[in-house]
Amino acid sequence: MRQPRRLLSLLFVLHAVTACINVPDIEPPPGENEVDAGTTPDAGSEAPEALTLLSTFPAGGSTQVATGTQLTLTFSSPLDTGSLRVEVTPQVSFRPTEWGNRGTVATLRPSTALAQNTTYTVTVEAKALSGPSLTGTRSFSFTTTGPAPDTLPPTVLSTTPSHAAIGVPRDTLIEVLFSEPMDRSSVQAAFAITSPAGLNSGSFAWNESETVMTYTLPSTTAYGTSVTWSLSSLAKDKAGNALAEGAQREFRVVRQASLTTPFLTIMSGSVVGAPDYFRAPNVYNLEYLGDDVLNRGRRLFLGFKLDALPADLIRINRSTLKWWSSIQVGQPFEKLGPLLIEPVNIGEELPYSSYEGGDNSAVAAAYNTQALSAGFAIAQSEVGAPGHFDVTSYVTRDWASRAERNHRSQFRLRFTTETNNDRVADDLRSDAGNHPTLAELEVVYEYP
Repeated sequence: MRQPRRLLSLLFVLHAVTACINVPDIEPPPGENEVDAGTTPDAGSEAPEALTLLSTFPAGGSTQVATGTQLTLTFSSPLDTGSLRVEVTPQVSFRPTEWGNRGTVATLRPSTALAQNTTYTVTVEAKALSGPSLTGTRSFSFTTTGPAPDTLPPTVLSTTPSHAAIGVPRDTLIEVLFSEPMDRSSVQAAFAITSPAGLNSGSFAWNESETVMTYTLPSTTAYGTSVTWSLSSLAKDKAGNALAEGAQREFRVVRQASLTTPFLTIMSGSVVGAPDYFRAPNVYNLEYLGDDVLNRGRRLFLGFKLDALPADLIRINRSTLKWWSSIQVGQPFEKLGPLLIEPVNIGEELPYSSYEGGDNSAVAAAYNTQALSAGFAIAQSEVGAPGHFDVTSYVTRDWASRAERNHRSQFRLRFTTETNNDRVADDLRSDAGNHPTLAELEVVYEYP
């Protein structure tokens, strides 16, 4: 392909009122002013995330770009559309900007076809609705096709996952972005998974312009698998030019581990309800859940710390609460049921009283604290030594709020009826003599 013509560089700015280059008014995307709660930070909240240009079409470095192509800019967060500025060299006139995905995608369609055999350079300026200006890569170039024979070898512009990436999802797709439209059959024949064995029976897909090849692995890869793939120089573009240089990439799939953390006595134990609101000091000996002969309800609190989980944790796959119950007295499920597990936040410790009849306001506040979300019922058959209860959604939320919660995860067990007023004890008991552990929390998680 012959060298691009040298043209006088003219800059244009995409602006709502720039008559000199005939750029129409920018039309804001639907719902621009309908910001969801939480998208605009309140005073004292964390600073908004930086605004970046995630991708462009054509991609930077592309060649053999059709003269009828359009520009598509994808941003990391919704834009203040009036702030968008685009400088193009040589000059191009565009139709009204089209917006998509709630203001994160801008599409610019040229009013006339682009010039042949020409390199265009695009520079972007913008601000997010949340305030930050565009950072990172803001300029890219591409070259259009022309009547001269194409003798330029294609290149690989980018790959997903990136080379040496870690913590890649197990169901990831492999994508290769080329500098120009490719011959599908030659590319697919040149592509191979070199490690581990058995992953070459997957499927291929292409975008409409045939610049992006996507490979879907034949099965979900095992945790921690290192995948290596290669693309030889036998891959060719539409004109038959071989790939300038072969590519080899590798990445590692996310790993999985588990952590079992014991209950903390300072956050755990049974509490007597109204009118006494009494709790013995922080020693696990004998804990009660149900009512007693004085018609007082009793609730059980279980507290854990999550600070042993790795800071780079990607996702919590499963969390299981294990609770040891030794004895059942009376008929608590028949008289007081159902039994609920609820997520709560009682602070750094469960208050206690040194004697009954004192100032137990702190104990009462903990006893009656509002659940963070709806709990779930436990059947009598699920109670055991230990019983296993899925609390994944609760622990996932606690981990997301770990800075605020100081890495705490806390639960309350209670019967929905405090007492049936029959002056007969109906309860479940956890006895350290039978089971030295009152409770444990197992967390299965993914990490890079």
